[in-house]
Amino acid sequence: MIQNGTNSELARESQVFELIWNNTTDAIFTIDHNGAIIDANPAFVELFDWKVEELKGLTFPPFFSHITKAEHRNFLQHLREGQNYPYVVSKRKHKYGKVLDVIASYRSINNQDILAIGMYKNFTDQMEIQHKLHASENTYRTLVESLPEAIIVIHHGKIVFVNTAGVKLFGKNRTNDIIGYSIWDFISSEQQEKIEETFHRVKNQSNKDQSLSFDGEFTRNDGKLICSEMKVYLIEYKGEPSIQILIQDISEKRNYERQLEYLAFHDPLTGLKNRRKFTEIVKEAIKETEKKSEKLGIMYIDLDHFKSINDSLGHHVGDELLQQFAKRLKSSVRKNDELCRIGGDEFLVLLNKIISYEQVEKIVERMHTICIAAYQINGHTFNVTLSIGISVYPEHGSRGEVLISHADQALYRAKESRNRFVIYLQEK
Repeated sequence: MIQNGTNSELARESQVFELIWNNTTDAIFTIDHNGAIIDANPAFVELFDWKVEELKGLTFPPFFSHITKAEHRNFLQHLREGQNYPYVVSKRKHKYGKVLDVIASYRSINNQDILAIGMYKNFTDQMEIQHKLHASENTYRTLVESLPEAIIVIHHGKIVFVNTAGVKLFGKNRTNDIIGYSIWDFISSEQQEKIEETFHRVKNQSNKDQSLSFDGEFTRNDGKLICSEMKVYLIEYKGEPSIQILIQDISEKRNYERQLEYLAFHDPLTGLKNRRKFTEIVKEAIKETEKKSEKLGIMYIDLDHFKSINDSLGHHVGDELLQQFAKRLKSSVRKNDELCRIGGDEFLVLLNKIISYEQVEKIVERMHTICIAAYQINGHTFNVTLSIGISVYPEHGSRGEVLISHADQALYRAKESRNRFVIYLQEK
């Protein structure tokens, strides 16, 4: 029954897609990785009078009238790199020579067969009206007011148009709060010089259909940091060249990416580095230490009798103990040392810039003093001792994996009687 239901849903979705494909008034088409048309809907054929069979295999389709082959290759490369082109007012050529104004959108797909999906909205009649009205602001507003991206038009350094999304992006309530002001009256950015340079380059280019894109960060007047993807276009406003900026707020996307990166390299319970990241850090530390003829140490730490605490008092107490221990461990080492939780009750410490074994012993003594003091968790008070194995670079190995392995072997010896530390091949 479940399988039948799934097939039925797929069939309905296929029917809906077919209805949209065949009946939308927008021209929709797919292109391959060389730029040739793969397929197109009836609206595309109606718009250009080109049949799909006539266009297949043509890597520079004849409806392009506004760019060179080199520019088209550059455009395809941007699509291969994942760049999208939303809502670009551009020109395309009918089969019999008429030049059409369209709103062109390209979405990069980059799968095995399809490079991108394109969509053209015929805007020829509206553009003729717009030219007659000298780029009427009301006409332009009709085009972009409902877009989710912020659209801003700058003329002689002042904002002359902003859509609702732009008002929201700047943290304002009304369009009138923004019109007539400089964009820098609402935001600040360490990239201001770069952004101004981009405006200047676009304003002085001859190709209106060429945009410049970049990622930018700026801070609103209320202190909120915005991560954005910006596209800058050259447009005509009241008969003069002006700048149109499309800004997509990607702050949530960036925060999500940072969270994923954090989780990839950190232990979620204690916030310490995980073994993967710790191994990378040790590798880099060895390279630096080689140059300076210094030592470094690896401490492999195990909490004595942790399992009995975890089993008798519950995992919530065990987790809280590990979190408290991680904080104490951090406070017992130096700022330039690195900490790692391998898993369970096992931890690693990288001791940077070690001068002597006596220095290692002093760190261990401080660690014991801080970490074995009584813990109080959920009404329970108990003490925990540590077993520690230590290896030292370069005496006990020249590679991170070897040093960690030797520290583990030293830990095994330390756990024979617990509550002590053992240096690899040298018991203390």
